[in-house]
Amino acid sequence: MSLLRYINTVIKDEIKAIHEQFRESRTLLIAFLLCVIGIIVYLQPFPDRHIYIGSSYKGGDWYQMSESSAAFLSEHGLDSQVMVTNGALDNVNRLIDPEDPINAAYTYGVALDDAQRKQIVSLGSVTYEPIWVFYKKNRIPNLETPRGLIKYRVAMGPKGSGSHAISQMLLKIYGVNTEDYPNFISDSFENAEQRFLNGDADALVMVATVVDPIVNKLLRTPGVAVLSFENAEAFDKRYNSFDAVRLPAGSVSIYPQIPVQDISLIATTTSVVVKKNMHPDLQLALLMAIKEMNRSSENLFFAKRNEFPAYVDPAVPLSPVAAKFYDYGPPQAMRYLPFWIAGFIDRAWLLLLGLVAVFYPLSKLNLHIRKLRFVVHERPFYEELLAIDKQISTQQLTDEEKNAIRERLDSINRHAVEHAVPIGEEPHYFDLVKALDLIRRKL
Repeated sequence: MSLLRYINTVIKDEIKAIHEQFRESRTLLIAFLLCVIGIIVYLQPFPDRHIYIGSSYKGGDWYQMSESSAAFLSEHGLDSQVMVTNGALDNVNRLIDPEDPINAAYTYGVALDDAQRKQIVSLGSVTYEPIWVFYKKNRIPNLETPRGLIKYRVAMGPKGSGSHAISQMLLKIYGVNTEDYPNFISDSFENAEQRFLNGDADALVMVATVVDPIVNKLLRTPGVAVLSFENAEAFDKRYNSFDAVRLPAGSVSIYPQIPVQDISLIATTTSVVVKKNMHPDLQLALLMAIKEMNRSSENLFFAKRNEFPAYVDPAVPLSPVAAKFYDYGPPQAMRYLPFWIAGFIDRAWLLLLGLVAVFYPLSKLNLHIRKLRFVVHERPFYEELLAIDKQISTQQLTDEEKNAIRERLDSINRHAVEHAVPIGEEPHYFDLVKALDLIRRKL
């Protein structure tokens, strides 16, 4: 017998023995199947491939970032769709609505209340977003702080947007409650921009990145100035949710130089948040997309390279998937395997290691099912032969009793012949045959 044929025979005998064991032990089979199903359910190996990202108005900075992420996700076999919304608060309200398809969104942690924060988890912050206070120099010749806006018509983002909520927070720090002043008008971002450009508003307050089309346009519009917060560093020290950033002279345009001088700004960070029950592999794929997106120099305008994504805004609890990503990085298997297989391996390796730790010592016991079953099958025959031998040795048997014993020995012999002998157990089979022959001769 060749080595390959021997191995093939061993495998066949082992599988046959396992099959017979499960057939006879239905309880064991059911328990085994329940364990397998439980492991599969626990590890969730088959995620839904749909990611619906809540952004903001079409063409805005969040919309652009969502499209960039969606392109990366599509390359990895995911169905990603960018949803137009009213901004940060609307995103979260839709995210916590079980009937809404949105399962990931951009938001500002500082703009949310406690009830909203408890129903979602964060994948981390992705960029700095300054609070822009644009004003027309011919209407407002000298603006030193946001409090000076109470005398002018001010356009703000829509109610329900994070931009509106954060703008209100900033103004309240300066003692201005916008609800008490009808000259503060909330509208869609597009309408707020038109009000400002058409002269129906003297100032515009909004939160956005430099790449936002409205911000980019107003920075280049003649006669429009940006309020510089001289005490921006104080905000950084005083409030956890605000950071001091600087818009360097010429950073928007070298020639003509825009802005003409450095501008100090107050910024918050944009967080990507997801449903608590979002599949871990989808969260991991989204984190990879965000990391890829932040390789672009435009998205690094106020940030250092490799600064984002990062968990810098603790307002929303961090997802366990994101925590592991920040501590250990993405799974190495993701470089070579589809994301869902790599994610499954990443979650399953500890369980597999535990199984190896249990079964490896057992394997040293040579606990082979085919051998065990053969021994169990033969054991009753040997017990019966012991009883017969004792009977022969201690009693005077009649011819009728001897014939009965001979018939029983023949029956045992037939059962032994008819039962399959697994490979490696042939010596034990012939030991039984020799024992039968010995009893016959002794009889």
